[in-house]
This record gives sequence, C-alpha cells and structure tokens, in this order.
Amino acid sequence: MKELMGIALLAAKAAGDAILKHYDNYDLTFKNDRSPLTSADLAANDAIFSYLEKTGIDICSEERILEYEKRDKSSKFWLIDPLDGTKEFISKNGEFCVCIALIEFGRPVLGVIYIPFSNEMFYSSGNSKVYKNGFLISESLIQSNSLISGSHSYSQNTQAFADRFKFDIVKCGSAMKFCRLVEGKASIYPRFCNSSIWDIAAGDFLLSQSGGKVVSLKNHKELRYDNENLKNDYFLAVNKNLVPNLNSYLKFIQNIPS
Repeated sequence: MKELMGIALLAAKAAGDAILKHYDNYDLTFKNDRSPLTSADLAANDAIFSYLEKTGIDICSEERILEYEKRDKSSKFWLIDPLDGTKEFISKNGEFCVCIALIEFGRPVLGVIYIPFSNEMFYSSGNSKVYKNGFLISESLIQSNSLISGSHSYSQNTQAFADRFKFDIVKCGSAMKFCRLVEGKASIYPRFCNSSIWDIAAGDFLLSQSGGKVVSLKNHKELRYDNENLKNDYFLAVNKNLVPNLNSYLKFIQNIPS
C-alpha cells in the first residue's frame, strides 16, 4: 500500500500542476449533460493516468469511464476525479481539487485530495491516520459549528436542517468540503442532491479515517462505490465530534417533508 500511496501522491501533484498551467488560458466545451469540460480537466486526467497506469490496476475516471464488469463488487480499481469543481476553476475562486481513491470490494482503501491553488495535500492509506502535507492531522479537532454546503446549490432541506440544529451555513466548492470536515473547520455536510462516485470516494475515506462518518440517507449505511449507475445516494457526512449525534440527525432528515 505504501508504494501505491506514493504513486497516487505523485499523480495528484502532477494533475494539480497541469490544472494550474491552464488556469489563465483554457479551452471550454460542454458534455451531453451541459456540464462544463475544460482543457484543464483533460490535462489533469492524462497526468493521473500516466502515473496510475504503472500500477496495473484498472482506472475509472470521470473523463474515462471503466466498464461495470471491471468495477463490480469483487473488483479493485482506481476511482478518480481529475478536476473536481470545474465551475469553481472557471470562476477562479480556488475551490477545486484532484480526487484519487483506490476501491476494493466496493469501498475505498486509500484516498488523496489535492488542492492545487493552496498546495494542500490530504491523504490516508488507513490505520485511522490522515496526513496533510506530510504532517499527521491532530486528534483534537477545532470545535466548529458550521454546516458546509455547495457553492452552486441551495436546498430547503439544508436550510431546515441548519435551522433545527443551529448550524451556521458556509459555502465551499468541490470535495474540499471533506478536507474541512477532517480538519474540524466544518462540522457537518448534508447532501440532498445528486453526486457521482468519483466526487466523494476519496473524501469519504479521509473522513472515515479521521473518525468521522459518511452514511446514505436511503439506508443509513456506508456508501458503496460499485454501483452500476455511477451515482451516490444522498448522504450525510459528519466529523468525529458529531458522530454521537448522528442518529438524531438522521431521524430529523427522515421526517423532513419531501
């Protein structure tokens, strides 16, 4: 695992460098779902593949989908988002990142999130340890009362949840949200809209290794990354300070009118 982590870190850094090279000069197109795709996304994807292909492990990327037969329940594969937060990249707010996870039997066993704009590298290969730029993140989290939410989304459910439990809402783009939960700079992240498996697999692993939890709002279980349709259930993510309150949060959400 140590060797795979080393390769993943090099891949994430190379992807971040490729993204920043396109920061002030990029080509923009749109996918079939009208989501933006830039030359930075593609350059980052190529950079990651150039490293991860050396491992001989299959790779599933937002920009290059791996067929389901190679990412089912018995599979081992890399799951990557080469540029998570393309809208943030375009708006130049710095809230974009590179996400790399290694999946085994439907769950992540290694996770890396790199934030190129601020040069922050978060990573873990297990053992309940998460590192940032080479340093172990402290066991004692900052006591935050912040609910973290997407920069481009608004949900009445999110507002109702924040009001009920008296959380301050802060906005943040991309999987950076998981990094802030790990650090304790945010406490909770409810997701009441769609996301794809590559968006959160690395963040899920980092948060779980820091003592937090990510659970499906559908069945209250851990999220799986071996589903055929590539979509996640709506979910709730909490840092370790709030894990004791998880059942109360889930019960409230269950009773929010749909």
